[in-house]
Amino acid sequence: LHRATAVMGAAPSGGRVMVWRAEAAASTPIRGGAADVSSFLDSLADSDFIVRADDSVVSCEPAARQGGGGGGEGEAGRYVAAIAPLRLPGLTVRPTAFIRVDRLSDGGLRYTTERVDNAFEGSFRGLAERVTPTITAATTLRAEERCLAAEAEFELTMPLPSWWPIPAPAMDAGGALISRLVEKDTRVSLERVIGEYEARRGAAAAGGAEQQQGGGVRADE
Repeated sequence: LHRATAVMGAAPSGGRVMVWRAEAAASTPIRGGAADVSSFLDSLADSDFIVRADDSVVSCEPAARQGGGGGGEGEAGRYVAAIAPLRLPGLTVRPTAFIRVDRLSDGGLRYTTERVDNAFEGSFRGLAERVTPTITAATTLRAEERCLAAEAEFELTMPLPSWWPIPAPAMDAGGALISRLVEKDTRVSLERVIGEYEARRGAAAAGGAEQQQGGGVRADE
């Protein structure tokens, strides 16, 4: 399931605001009970795996601890990620995202883009640097009955001067592009998380089998 909208509205300070929104949802059958999957998701909250699993993330590192006392040490649950470029008609956006990872009370996990710093290229670079587009995004993972489900939301807001024309085809093309990116990122992230879950499950099973075999040898002796 995925959908996108592209709307143009009036900005409070004058001019216009162009907004592209996209949502995506996916679920995949998974072995193990909901409690096992929730425990696995809880363990991911203590690492950067969930951030790196996002297909749009090129690289990430722990965010510098705020307050000046960290000496470069990472702040738990917060990361800085280089994001794959977003190529729009006449404009390429290269974002650096500041992402927070949260445990949810229902056993799920959410990673939220708190802030994005953008670098721009293309014919509309000068305009983009003046209008400062805003990107917000969040993805939630939850264990459901015999499956792992993901829901993602993405929004790109760009204030524009009233004189700048936005052809309808450009609006539609931008919305379709963002929809495809969000759908792909959600699907690939879910696949990678499930792959990690299955790998840990297999390693645990193998370790248990080795212990049983070792115990049998000692008993025979």
